[in-house]
Amino acid sequence: MRRIGTLVVFFALSFGAFAQLPNKVKKMAGTWEYKFQSGFEILEVRGEELVGVGYRVNQKSSDTNRVENVRIRMANKNLVYSMTTYNVVQDSVVANTQEFVSSGRSLKFQNISAPTPYMIKYSFGFFNRNKLFVRIYHGPDTKPVKLILAKERD
Repeated sequence: MRRIGTLVVFFALSFGAFAQLPNKVKKMAGTWEYKFQSGFEILEVRGEELVGVGYRVNQKSSDTNRVENVRIRMANKNLVYSMTTYNVVQDSVVANTQEFVSSGRSLKFQNISAPTPYMIKYSFGFFNRNKLFVRIYHGPDTKPVKLILAKERD
């Protein structure tokens, strides 16, 4: 009986480990400002997922607008990235949600719900973990749009 209890605890811990976010996803938590101060993203770990909101700053009027919500979670040993974007069309806000999946625990997400953007890839600076690079690919053979974000000091 004791062996069965030990096995049950072992399997429960094994499956629980796969549900946890990888450390590199948790390191994305914080406030990240875009180069040239064109916007910022606020990301935080809530339970076993990373959630956040992206804002853009209008340089002329200094207005700040929410443009996206993001969510990264584990599902079936893979990371799933959900992005909802917001656009104003004829005095209405139109929301568009897309799903991306990574193979394993990498931060390279391929779109499974729409043809574009094709893929989004996140990486940290080699020597500086306070820099986050985002590459957005609009097709399998296209050059990426590169974004550089810097983590704000707490």
